[in-house]
Amino acid sequence: MNTIEMTSKQQQAYDLIAKTNTSFFLTGKAGSGKTSFLKKVQEEVNKNFIILAPTGVAAIIAGGETIHSFFGFPMEAMPILSVGRISQERYSVLQNVNTIIIDEVSMVRCDLIDAIDATLRSCMHTTAPFGGKQMVFVGDLFQLEPILASATDKEIIKEDYNTDKPFFFKAIVFNRLQLPSIEFNKVYRQDDETFLRILNNIRNGNVDYNGLEILNQRTKVGIPEDEMVITLASINKAANQINSSKLDAILEETFSFEATILKNFKKDKAPVEDVLTLKKGAQVMFCRNDPARRWVNGSIGVVSKINKESIHVTLKDGNEYKIEPVTWESNSYKYDKSNRKLEKTVNGSFTQYPLKLAWAITIHKSQGMTFDKMILDLSRGIFSDGQLYVALSRVKTLNGLYLTRPIQPNYVRGSKEVQRFANQFNNEALIQNELEKGKQIFKFLSEHDYDSVALELLNMSLNKVREGKIKEAIYLIGDMFNIMISDEHMLNILTDIPYLKEDCITCNMLNAVFSLYSGNYNDGIKYADRIISIHQSKEIIYVKARCLALLGKYQDADVIHIQLGDIIGKDVDLKVYYAIAVVNEAIGDPGLGIMQTVFKVQPKYLTSLKTLRKLMKDKKINLFYNNTNELVDLFNSDVSKNGFIEAYIKKDDKEKKEFNKIVLNQAF
Repeated sequence: MNTIEMTSKQQQAYDLIAKTNTSFFLTGKAGSGKTSFLKKVQEEVNKNFIILAPTGVAAIIAGGETIHSFFGFPMEAMPILSVGRISQERYSVLQNVNTIIIDEVSMVRCDLIDAIDATLRSCMHTTAPFGGKQMVFVGDLFQLEPILASATDKEIIKEDYNTDKPFFFKAIVFNRLQLPSIEFNKVYRQDDETFLRILNNIRNGNVDYNGLEILNQRTKVGIPEDEMVITLASINKAANQINSSKLDAILEETFSFEATILKNFKKDKAPVEDVLTLKKGAQVMFCRNDPARRWVNGSIGVVSKINKESIHVTLKDGNEYKIEPVTWESNSYKYDKSNRKLEKTVNGSFTQYPLKLAWAITIHKSQGMTFDKMILDLSRGIFSDGQLYVALSRVKTLNGLYLTRPIQPNYVRGSKEVQRFANQFNNEALIQNELEKGKQIFKFLSEHDYDSVALELLNMSLNKVREGKIKEAIYLIGDMFNIMISDEHMLNILTDIPYLKEDCITCNMLNAVFSLYSGNYNDGIKYADRIISIHQSKEIIYVKARCLALLGKYQDADVIHIQLGDIIGKDVDLKVYYAIAVVNEAIGDPGLGIMQTVFKVQPKYLTSLKTLRKLMKDKKINLFYNNTNELVDLFNSDVSKNGFIEAYIKKDDKEKKEFNKIVLNQAF
């Protein structure tokens, strides 16, 4: 899949990952190439990636870890604001990762998404959604949905989200950011237009009686006895019964092959059995793509030769191959400081023949596989949304489908909530807006130049207001507040403000922000008070406090800061810390230690170091150090603030770390 061969949607998704820090949802019908695309991106884009999935098998197949193990989450549903248990090694990984890919997100509950958000914000010491990391959510929501395993899980989800269908997109974090959704429309698995139309209707939950009639004609077609055909069943018991009875009916010697399991590999994460029992003549399915492309995950064959040492399988094309065991690895991530790269660490491995008995498997386990011929056993019916679509979309052609009984109209079960969410797919205006914004600020973010990012977002918001795009403008202001630490470079920057006349929260918020950064501080307070009287948020209280401080009303600003501290609680909001430190120093309260904390949390943000130096000089305090250090001497000298920062930047990492340690050990 070279760049010139990509579809327009693939190119958009590629650009979002390669050229922005924007989070988005990547979806597409079964067989639309999502997995191949993600593999290409990871090979070509110079970023640090982590791949996570909701189940052990999905994680092993994707080459990553489970969400629960990586973040230290319990298996049970989690209340809002839950934070995982992050080891120091994991913390180092998260500090240096650029993009986190969540695969098979259709099976991920909304509480997990909010817990990921809370954990990342805690680790990154920021209010930005997902700690400012780029999240790529991947999956087909029309396939298997998330499961609530217990009554307690259902109670927690109902209490926090008011739903019994905990789809990932119901996470509260998505109220704070726009999530573009890119859908890959081209399907590579099937090329029969009639079959594709029928599948699409079933995917969308539309009962197309003409389509069902066409499908049900496949009940009248005799199932070939001498060909390799797999049966899909809705429950494990039915699939296991078929496999056992078929294997028992073969009058050949039985051979068992035990997997080699090394280190910390949990058997329940393996995509095949740890003890594989076969006979000559057994129908098997490959569970891994062959590097030489002789078979793929889902190819069917028959065991043609077998002994204690080897297995030969003949495929439908008549070619016979000796099958070798393969190894699946259980991975974790570690940050290599010297190379500044994330490295996968192998925690354990599972070596076994990539085969399983394949007269039958469950619909659930078939997700991601492709079959030339398939029997769909509907004797137990369909019991969940998307299950029929998953089953039917496994087979390449209508002629390869065999039904044991007709498909009933009530089997076509699609979620109305998913369909409503799907109406937002491929919103071209939203995708282009996020691409535009992301490209403009990506370079600044890469260089930790948060001042330039905040200013860029402020100007973009003002331009959106001038274009009449109020909703887009307020989201940009939200992004600005999430990234901003100091706003001193933004004061009096705006002119010719198009104030909004409507008296609503959004309009008053925009007016208050624009008043603050155009120097109209009394107007800023007026617009802020309109909002505070009916709704309090940390952003609008921050705006009021800044306006008061800039008017010289430091005591009033201090009172507002106390309210602000109650709202943010244990969260680390560096812009609030920064503003409080400056005001405290102005009214005689301790502020140097707070500014020191800002520098500790974000040492690459040198504006806080400049301000700390200024505040210390105002109080005639020097940086104390027993030994000789060139940067300490320069810090205590009368050199200009920019002169000091230029000298600091030129030093190597070792010298900077030594100096930073001296600053952070200073007692105030």
